[in-house]
Amino acid sequence: MSAIDLIILGSLCQCPKSAYDLQKQIEARNLSRWIKIGSFTVYKKVVQYERKGYVVSETIKNGKMPEKTIYTITPKGKATFKEWMLKFSLAETRVFLDFNAVVVNLALVDDSMANECITNIKNSIQNTKMQIMEQLPEHTDIPLFGRTILEQQFLLLDTLEKWGENFEQEYEKARNKE
Repeated sequence: MSAIDLIILGSLCQCPKSAYDLQKQIEARNLSRWIKIGSFTVYKKVVQYERKGYVVSETIKNGKMPEKTIYTITPKGKATFKEWMLKFSLAETRVFLDFNAVVVNLALVDDSMANECITNIKNSIQNTKMQIMEQLPEHTDIPLFGRTILEQQFLLLDTLEKWGENFEQEYEKARNKE
């Protein structure tokens, strides 16, 4: 069970979809920005769900269009979705930041590379924050639950931006003491 499972089953709770439509909805909601999910993963997951009885599939052909498989959530799938919602809401809150793997290893590189890495991290945080800031006014039609995630991400990035400034100052002080 993962966040990907919860997202896919949640999408199928809304209405039946093909794996392609699931992937497009994930992209449209910008969820792939926060979780690693590709079209192959979506397809693999719905096939797994069918084996477990969470969904049923139906292959349809519409005119001259190629066949496509539509997945519909079953009562067992809905019950599993609700169970996972509760489990995820009770789980420990973890914030995984890929750049922390860089920060923890900064002492292993020379000052020039360390400074470059710190600058890269700060720029990445600022760029992502700007992207979200640009998206917020454009997506006034986003439902509350999607919009609030964008706002949450913006606030987290704002805090990370301040952290980056403090970290850079502390790093400079520590380097100057050596």
